[in-house]
Amino acid sequence: KKLAMLSSKLSIAESYNDGVEEDNDVSSDRDPFSHLLRCLVREIQQHHATCCPPTVADCADAMNRFPEEYAPVLHELEGVQDARRRLDQDRIDKNIVYLDRLNQDLSVNIKERIESDMLIDKLLSTRLDIVQRQLVSQVEAGFKSLQDELDEAKERLRIASEKLFQAEVDAEIQLKELQNQINHECDRCQEGLLIVSQDRFKEDINFRETIPDQLLSTWRILNDEKDVMQGIQEESRYRLLPLEHSDLNDVESTVAQQKIREEMADLIRQLEEETNERIKEEKAQAAKARALTDALMQGLEIVNRNMYASPVSSPRAEEPPAGTE
Repeated sequence: KKLAMLSSKLSIAESYNDGVEEDNDVSSDRDPFSHLLRCLVREIQQHHATCCPPTVADCADAMNRFPEEYAPVLHELEGVQDARRRLDQDRIDKNIVYLDRLNQDLSVNIKERIESDMLIDKLLSTRLDIVQRQLVSQVEAGFKSLQDELDEAKERLRIASEKLFQAEVDAEIQLKELQNQINHECDRCQEGLLIVSQDRFKEDINFRETIPDQLLSTWRILNDEKDVMQGIQEESRYRLLPLEHSDLNDVESTVAQQKIREEMADLIRQLEEETNERIKEEKAQAAKARALTDALMQGLEIVNRNMYASPVSSPRAEEPPAGTE
């Protein structure tokens, strides 16, 4: 059983070493112990292939031969280790030399970069100075031109102010003259209107004396009717004011409101009928007054025809528009 376990472990190690050999072509030179293990595994496999179980003597012989075979492997392993140490040392030395070269190149590049930065700074400073000088010269030229334009604008403004002041003075003088003319015309017109109004007042008085008494009484009644109707309307408004706050859902109040509406409709209809009748009467009276006025005018024309070269006609009374009280 121990030999079988050892053979299985050796087979696993051999498979691992075979995989390592596939990855590294020189693995056999670097690891001689794997070669020894492979040889031992191969012998055990050959022994198992003969289908003869190993005896104790065979195992003892194999174990006795193992140190003798292992001694040269150790010497070879030490040589490989020394070679590997030397190879690693060579690599380290080469890396150190390479790093030294890199440091030297880096220091040279840093110096060159510093010099180039200094040159760039100098170039930028010189260019900035040039640009600054140009900007200063342009700003000075711009300020100078702006100052010249400002002086010209001040001169134009002064001239315009003088002209405006002179125009205001002239306008004020003209305004005073116009005010005097207008006041004179207004006084003259007012005097003429006063004379005309006095003459018209006298003519109205004379004309009123010729109007019949019935027509004047009718006119007074119509004027007084407005005041009477306004009083009736105010009284009706105060009577209907409590109905605005009554409960509309109440049936009795609703019926009462309907009755009131019917009465109001009858009252409005009666008022309209009375208004139409009065309008008709006014039209008839106006027609009578117009006929009387025409007769009076014709009489005056006949009377004045012999007194003046041209007949004088008085304006006709204007007919009141239909539908007015």
